[in-house]
Amino acid sequence: MVELHHRSGGVTILQAFLANHPRAQISDWDSQTFQPVKRQVKQALHEDQQGLCIYCERKIDATDGQIDHIKPKSGPHADPYLCFIYTNHAHSCINNKTCGQKKKHGLLPIEPGPGCNRQWTLSTDGAVEPVAGLTRHQKHGVTQTRGMLGLNADARLVDERQKWLTSSIEVLKASPEDITAFLQDSPFRHILATVL
Repeated sequence: MVELHHRSGGVTILQAFLANHPRAQISDWDSQTFQPVKRQVKQALHEDQQGLCIYCERKIDATDGQIDHIKPKSGPHADPYLCFIYTNHAHSCINNKTCGQKKKHGLLPIEPGPGCNRQWTLSTDGAVEPVAGLTRHQKHGVTQTRGMLGLNADARLVDERQKWLTSSIEVLKASPEDITAFLQDSPFRHILATVL
């Protein structure tokens, strides 16, 4: 999962929209008026996430995917007050087996942000697993988050992570001083960092 640091100050066009529409409702999220704002918010998130899907860490184009509400804007765990708050937004790929599409209106026990990868790691076969030594409660949070996002449900995703892990280990063995540069442009760089 991307250890997301939202830009300070948010997105100017979003702030302007909220100033001009102080009573914006969830229904305004998909309105024609909001579409230009949404495009710029998605672009800002894409930059903040360095071109990776917030949840699976696959590379994603700026115009692809969707803006996911980390805390849902609707459903049983809805927090409608966070609907237009930039720090509750993330850029997610669209895949019905994983990520925001799989999460739907769920409330994640582990959310993307600084330190979000402390409780899990990558196994040699590319699966996301809890780290050793967790309490039962912490392990449950890891397995619940992993399941809600389908992080091990898509065999192609698991295989891709395994290949990048193998490549990373090869770089580390052959040229340890190059591993940082290698990871900077790699998908899965946040989960790979839990192993390397």
